[in-house]
Amino acid sequence: MRTATADTEFVITRLFKAPLARVWQHWTSAERMSQWFGPKGVITTVKTLDLRPGGIMHARMDQPGGGRMWAKFVYREVVEPSRLVWEHSFSDEQANIVESPFGGPWPLRILSTATFTKEGAGTRLRLVWTPLDASAEERQAFTEMLDSMTEGWGGTFDKLDEALAG
Repeated sequence: MRTATADTEFVITRLFKAPLARVWQHWTSAERMSQWFGPKGVITTVKTLDLRPGGIMHARMDQPGGGRMWAKFVYREVVEPSRLVWEHSFSDEQANIVESPFGGPWPLRILSTATFTKEGAGTRLRLVWTPLDASAEERQAFTEMLDSMTEGWGGTFDKLDEALAG
């Protein structure tokens, strides 16, 4: 399920059929995160995962057909096993923040909040994205990409479902 609010916020939730501790491990281990992070078809290699406020996650995402992107998280909060907050950006190989590889306006940093809640035998994940220090043009581009973000995170969560089942 996805929603958007007037203040340029993207929200997506998913109920995973796995215990809270297992879902948390898949978000906080470089090895496990490499198994599922990124849209369908993308192969991700997490190069760095320093899970603490101020620490980073830095990953290479290889696309079908040879394209390559880099992602960077700068963690703000780590509350095991219920909450992760980070600044999400595109980056280069050295983990410097760069503009979107897709061209056009896009926020350089997105505040990301993932909350993990035990629900029966499963885990409810709620992910919220909000542009940080974005221009009006960047916020507009963000709003126009809500359907694409839903598709991308939906595919990513499908991959996480598969990794959790394996």
